[in-house]
Amino acid sequence: MIFSRFFAPSHTSQNPEKRLEAIKSLSPEKPTDKTILHELAFNDANADVSLAALSKLNTFVLWLKMSQSAHHAKVKKIAERTVEAALMGQGDVTINANEKASFLRESANGELIQTVLVNDPSLLADNILVMTLLHKVDKPAFTQTIFLHHADNALQQAILGTIEDSSVLQKLEKKCRDSAIHAAIATKLQVLKAQAEKPIELMRRVTLCLSKYQALVDKSDVEDIDKRQAELLSEYNDLMTDSSILSSDDKTAVDAKFARISEKVSRHLSRIRPEWEAQKAAKEKAEIEALCKQHLSHATTQVNWLYGERLCEATLADVAVVNESVRALEVSADHMASIGGSAKLLEEVRTGIASLNKSLEAFSMQQQYGQKLLICLSQVESLAEESRQQQTAGTPSESTKSAQDDKEKGLTEQTAELPEAASTDTTESVSIEGDAVQNGTHQNDEVSHKAPESIEAEFKALSEKYHDLRNELISVPSAINKRWHAASRVFSQKKQAKKAEVDHALRQCRKQISVVDNLIAQGKYRGAITKFEKLSATFESMPENVKKQLAKRFEKTAEDIAHLEGWQDYIAAPRKPALVEEAQTLASTPVEDIKQRGEAIRYLRQQWLSLGAGSDDNTLQSAFDAALELAFQPCREHYAALDAEREKALKARQSLIEQVAAIDLSQDEAVLAKLFDRTVKQWHECGQVEKREYESLKQRWNKTISPLQTKVNQWHAMNKKAKQQLVAQASALLAEEDIASATETAQQLQHSWKAIGHAGKRDESRLWREFRLANDALFGRLKEQRKAQSSAFDETFNTLFTQLNAIDSESDESTIATSIQDIESRAKDLPGAMRVKLDKKIAGIQKQQLTRAQQRHVRQVQQRAQSVISVLSESLRAGDITNISDDDADMLGKRWKSALSKPTPVQQSRHWLTVALEAATDIPSPKSDSSMRTNVQLTMMTAKLEKGESLSPAQLLEDWIAHGKVDDQETHLLERVVNVLDNNPEVVA
Repeated sequence: MIFSRFFAPSHTSQNPEKRLEAIKSLSPEKPTDKTILHELAFNDANADVSLAALSKLNTFVLWLKMSQSAHHAKVKKIAERTVEAALMGQGDVTINANEKASFLRESANGELIQTVLVNDPSLLADNILVMTLLHKVDKPAFTQTIFLHHADNALQQAILGTIEDSSVLQKLEKKCRDSAIHAAIATKLQVLKAQAEKPIELMRRVTLCLSKYQALVDKSDVEDIDKRQAELLSEYNDLMTDSSILSSDDKTAVDAKFARISEKVSRHLSRIRPEWEAQKAAKEKAEIEALCKQHLSHATTQVNWLYGERLCEATLADVAVVNESVRALEVSADHMASIGGSAKLLEEVRTGIASLNKSLEAFSMQQQYGQKLLICLSQVESLAEESRQQQTAGTPSESTKSAQDDKEKGLTEQTAELPEAASTDTTESVSIEGDAVQNGTHQNDEVSHKAPESIEAEFKALSEKYHDLRNELISVPSAINKRWHAASRVFSQKKQAKKAEVDHALRQCRKQISVVDNLIAQGKYRGAITKFEKLSATFESMPENVKKQLAKRFEKTAEDIAHLEGWQDYIAAPRKPALVEEAQTLASTPVEDIKQRGEAIRYLRQQWLSLGAGSDDNTLQSAFDAALELAFQPCREHYAALDAEREKALKARQSLIEQVAAIDLSQDEAVLAKLFDRTVKQWHECGQVEKREYESLKQRWNKTISPLQTKVNQWHAMNKKAKQQLVAQASALLAEEDIASATETAQQLQHSWKAIGHAGKRDESRLWREFRLANDALFGRLKEQRKAQSSAFDETFNTLFTQLNAIDSESDESTIATSIQDIESRAKDLPGAMRVKLDKKIAGIQKQQLTRAQQRHVRQVQQRAQSVISVLSESLRAGDITNISDDDADMLGKRWKSALSKPTPVQQSRHWLTVALEAATDIPSPKSDSSMRTNVQLTMMTAKLEKGESLSPAQLLEDWIAHGKVDDQETHLLERVVNVLDNNPEVVA
């Protein structure tokens, strides 16, 4: 710290030489050194120090900043040269494309822009940049140079968009070689020409507008006349904003005609308005009566809705809405009475109002009865659910008892029934050792402990109470009626099912007795014994009154079976070991089909049971049961998978119910409708669940979805009503006389239709079909009317088109122009589409004419180029200009005859001119002349930028010819010039 006071850094020395030496040791990579270099570059008083620091930093941004802000002339000049060299891609200072473009746009002067733009083709790829730079330079000559020699098609199109001078466009048209750009120039010239013809077009449009104005005196609808008059006056005023382009005589004539027509229209309106106003008053009266009917229908619908759908849960807001509809009806009735409407209709409406008011006054008491009725209905539904649960739980209990009985006998009832489960693809997998017993016990825990007789008695009492309350109501909501029928149906079905069950059991028992008797008669004793065991179980489970009906037949069959049981052990002894072996073989076989495996197990079990239970076959029984259990294991796994799928479906349905419950009903109705359709679809796509669980899920689903469904249905009903009105309005338009006005109204109705939401699946397609039929009929009439009106236009169009086809393309230009002008004047009154077709045909003829002229010109230029080549190769090389053939002399033209006949000394050498001619026509030069070509291009560019002079290829050829005779040493130059003319014959155009 002490030494720093005595030894200052070298870059702060007062001696410039020491600062220069210090710069050599500084590195721009180090932040501290970089800061010092910046300080020396911009703030050092010595120019050499500043330049050395800048060279050390050596970035374009710093050189540019120094070229703009340097105070020392030497530094400023060197910085400017460095910036220019960087822009030209020279020197060791690099600049990226973005920096270069930004500099040219913001800082570069016009001369530098011209130099860089010409020498850096990559800049020409950015059309926006080039257009900005051309605008900044603002020199038409430079713009034309870029257009003709450096721009691609896209840039040429952009430049064309900025040129509005016809003379400049004509010059570019002559020099342009690209057919597409040539066509674009021709198109723009036509546009400029069309602008010159704008007064004629304005007079035509004003005349058409006044003709439409004049046509109003033939109409009788005052409202339509007023509307069209306002539109035509607006159109006329808009057109006359450009009246300054008209001559004074035309403007005076138009004003006079407008005043005359305005007076006629005013007189016509004053004459027809009284009668029209009387008709309008009658129409308004009819509309008020129709509106009153509509309000009566709407109010009646609202009151019916209040009683039919909202009786129990209606709020004050609901009642207020309905009350408003009745009040609106009263206002409509008063309005109809004030204008003297139909007395009969007025009496009908007032009677309806009195009835509706009476219903509204009684609503409060009716709602109380409805709520009591709803409470009673809920109690009935609870009883119905308890009864349903008892019915559902009854079957497993019976199966449990049967399983326990079978287990005591050493048999497995479930195994015998497995094939039936597999064949019908039903329910839960069962356990051979007693799973059904556990399932049945679990279900019984959830079932109501009320006796069925108690439930029946409660239902009867509630049914009487329900009917008493229903008699107090003016109207019972359909939803309550449906719920009542659904709940009461449970009890009626239970009663019917119980009777049917007893009848079915009686028939089955008789059938089984007959089967056993037949088997005994046929000698099939083992089958008869097996069947009788099942028959005995069935008989014992039947009610006593049924047993009495079958007791005699059953006892007889039992005696017959008792005689046969003694033979059972003898029959079963050789067969059971074979069945055990078959069961073991089945267990070791892979499962290919669950259903077939179940059938096989059932068959073996039936065979085993048919042999009966022997006195010493416990070992065989155990082996047989173990083999069947092992064979059934894949089936058990299959049924477990089915249970898992049902569980998954159950959770999916529960989740869907929760999602529906969480829906915000305040959302837009269209959104709710989509949600409703999507959730209903998802509900139907969920998998199957247990029937007893599905019933409760279905009730929860219906209860949860009901508010959303109600709101969506109301929205559909509202949309349906609105669309019915649109259908009626569209149908009424068919009676209108003014088809054009009617179709405009129909289009407005179509827009209104699109703005209305969906009307529901049942009504949407029907209403749309009716609406479309009405619109099709209306637009069909319009089409027929227009077809009749266009017949004269078609005749005129066909005549003119035939005349165009008859024009001889080989005729002279004046004849064709006269014919086309006559056709155009006669086509002015045709509709736009027809005029477009004629204009397209005329444009085709004119294009053919122009193409032929261009082809003639090209051939002429090519012939002249060949003549010049012939003269150069023969006469000029020989040094005898007089020896020119007559054909070549005729084709050369005055300019080239003069150039060949009067050689004059020129400044540049013939070699230099040859390279310049190749550069000007974009013909490659030999590699040996690459240096000369660069110098030639720089010389030509400098002359163009500094003096505004540019040497054309024709001028260069004239100077080349001016050297006179071609020596033997210049033969290769002649060959190169001939190559230029072969590839660019337009040089001698």
